[in-house]
Amino acid sequence: MVPRPYGMYLAFFFQLLIALNMAYAFGTGDYNAGFNALLMFILTLVPYWVAKKLDIEFPWFVFFLIALSLWFHTAGYIQGYYVKYYPYYDKLGHFVSGLSVALLGFLGVIFIDRYWKMKLRRYFIVGFTLLFGLAMAAAWEIYEFTIDTLFGGSLAGKMQFSLGDTMTDMIMVLASSVIVAVIAVLWFRHHDKCDIMTTADCTE
Repeated sequence: MVPRPYGMYLAFFFQLLIALNMAYAFGTGDYNAGFNALLMFILTLVPYWVAKKLDIEFPWFVFFLIALSLWFHTAGYIQGYYVKYYPYYDKLGHFVSGLSVALLGFLGVIFIDRYWKMKLRRYFIVGFTLLFGLAMAAAWEIYEFTIDTLFGGSLAGKMQFSLGDTMTDMIMVLASSVIVAVIAVLWFRHHDKCDIMTTADCTE
């Protein structure tokens, strides 16, 4: 049996925090926030299911970053951190989420390349990683604008306060996406696409 990486316990810790926030919300009668936390907890289980279904071994930090990002979202609403520590908590949340999304974009395009045998070049993968993070940031800001326009805000109140707020959010995601892209460039110096696979044939 392969020993479990110690980093996985960080992912488990933030999953536990999400579960505790969910229990707190239901215990205080805030059912909307409770169901939101339940959804966040379920989302933390998705990478485990995908890894098992596709017989892929994700690095531990994939599980950790996803759990951390979803905890930021959950605690921000239930504990009021979005309001209490505005704007710093929100910006840090965007930065962490940007790391997660860009990393998922990097892994996703490698897996697509593997199963469809597209033989994509390394720098295309790096470029896609960066652009994927930016695209998801834009999609999220459109979502925030839509929620504010149609419903007057989310559980934590108004989601966008100004053009500067929106642009700062996107800049934070850009910064984290650049970090992931740079790490990807460095990773490719000593590895190839096949190194991230655990089963099935893979060719450069």
